[in-house]
Amino acid sequence: MFIETYYDERYLIPAGLREPVIPYPELAGEELRLWQTYLPVATELGEMPSWFSDTTPQPVIEQLQKAQRQRLYDRIEIWSRVGDPMAVGVIDGEQIRYFSIARWGDAELTLEQLKRRLRLEDCLLTLIPVTMILLFLVLTLTLI
Repeated sequence: MFIETYYDERYLIPAGLREPVIPYPELAGEELRLWQTYLPVATELGEMPSWFSDTTPQPVIEQLQKAQRQRLYDRIEIWSRVGDPMAVGVIDGEQIRYFSIARWGDAELTLEQLKRRLRLEDCLLTLIPVTMILLFLVLTLTLI
């Protein structure tokens, strides 16, 4: 299983004028758009349920507990698709800000690999209906 945690004191991005600095990288621009597209299901974590603790790797649990203790975010969301979740800290405000906390699961993906995978999925989603229509037309013409 792939596990990646993003805690890094070099980031230290201030969340606001009177708020603490945040030692996690901010997701913005194309990177944010790609992750939101690839991981379409967002679930607010709230208090960590026991089933989540039982199924999530310990390094990820530790990062989430650290982020919750420091009260860095308004909420923590788990963005996911089957077998590939990511924990994201969210700060609400005029402009919502997102921060990578940890990612784990089946796939270790770079942004370039993620772009290729999303392009392939888009092609397949377009190709399948077109193929079905063509198949239907061929079958219909064969029966006539």
